Amino acid sequence: MKKKVLVVDDEPEQIDFASTLLEENGYISLGASNGIEGMKKAKTEKPNLILLDILMPKRGGIGMYEDLKHDEETKNIPVVIVTGIAQSTQFEDFVVTGDKTLPPPNGFIEKPMNPDAVLRLVRDLLA
Repeated sequence: MKKKVLVVDDEPEQIDFASTLLEENGYISLGASNGIEGMKKAKTEKPNLILLDILMPKRGGIGMYEDLKHDEETKNIPVVIVTGIAQSTQFEDFVVTGDKTLPPPNGFIEKPMNPDAVLRLVRDLLA
C-alpha cells in the first residue's frame, strides 16, 4: 500500500514541487496551504508523514506542530520541518525554550528543497 505524505506550505509551487517528487517516487501526496487546513487533513487523511513549512498565514507551522503533537490522533505522525535556515533556527529555539512536552521534529529540510535529500529522509522515516 502506498504511503501518504501531507505537504503543508503556503507557497503553491513548493507543494507542486514536493507533490510531483513524491508521486513520481511511489507516494501519495496531499497538500494544504496553512496550518488550519493541514491539521484538518492530518486528522481526516491520516498521512504517514508530514512535510511542514514554518511561516504561513492563518496558522503557522509552529502552531500546527503543537496541535499535532498534543492530539491523540496525530501525535505519532512523523513531521519534517521544511524551511529556510533562519526559520529553522527559530523552530529549534522554540522546541528548546518553548513547550517542553513537545518532542523534536523528525528532521529538517532547507529551502530550496534538494530532491535527493527529501527522498532520502522520506524513505528513511517511512521504512
